Amino acid sequence: MRTMQKRESPTGLLPEELTQREVDVLRLLAEGMDAVEIANKLDYSERLIKSVIQAVVKRLELRNRTHAVAYAIRMGVL
Repeated sequence: MRTMQKRESPTGLLPEELTQREVDVLRLLAEGMDAVEIANKLDYSERLIKSVIQAVVKRLELRNRTHAVAYAIRMGVL
């Protein structure tokens, strides 16, 4: 399942498409959970969670997971 943010970012950039899994992981990151805690909460492996985070960071050309959370907030996903 894919979800698309409807709002434009404050910088005027078009919103990016994120999967529901990516949104779920970013939401839990924003709550302060680490990869192990997220994996336990979502019943995935820690490796998968790290992979999801890295894929978002790379695809959106962000610096790190903190930047990914901030981006998701600005896009109206979180």
